[in-house]
Amino acid sequence: MPTLVTVLLSYLLGCFSTAYYLVRWRTGQDVRTLGSKNAGATNAWRVLGVWGFVVAFLGDVGKGVAAVLLARALTGGHPWAVALAAPAVVAGHIWPVQLGFRGGEGFATALGAFAVLDPAMTGAMTALALLLAGVTRKRSLAGLAALLGALLWTLALGRPVSQLVALLLTVPMMLWAFRRHLRRLLGPLHASLFQFRRDE
Repeated sequence: MPTLVTVLLSYLLGCFSTAYYLVRWRTGQDVRTLGSKNAGATNAWRVLGVWGFVVAFLGDVGKGVAAVLLARALTGGHPWAVALAAPAVVAGHIWPVQLGFRGGEGFATALGAFAVLDPAMTGAMTALALLLAGVTRKRSLAGLAALLGALLWTLALGRPVSQLVALLLTVPMMLWAFRRHLRRLLGPLHASLFQFRRDE
């Protein structure tokens, strides 16, 4: 029961969409109708400028951190309650109930949650994502590499099963949230493979 309660609380915490409420407060508009039509920190940047990104990003990271810490405090550190708080808060960010289940992509929220669960892994994967984003200018590629790298890290270093399950739940949700970016990323590759097959 404590685990179910903390999962629910984490989901509800994730539902607080920082970018949505920030843009609504400053402009009276729905951020999901502007820019990329995404309720995330990057779109807050497009609408409000750098300060909007900073506030939205820190807010989303903060609720990821808060969810895991709250689960730890309420359950005395029960490993499953703490681990499952991560995918629950990310789910709340991606599918906020009060916003018609249309939220953001969850990267910053996942960053905050897993920074508490596994700081070393999160630091390494964040560095990898920033490096790839800087070199390729493709945020989707950097995010995908970080997600897959996190899974490999967790498996290779024998992290707790609860943490592995948390990642296995989080990664598909984020891939779904990133689906538009992934289609743009994989489109040219698909076209190249199709052309290669035709030329054979």
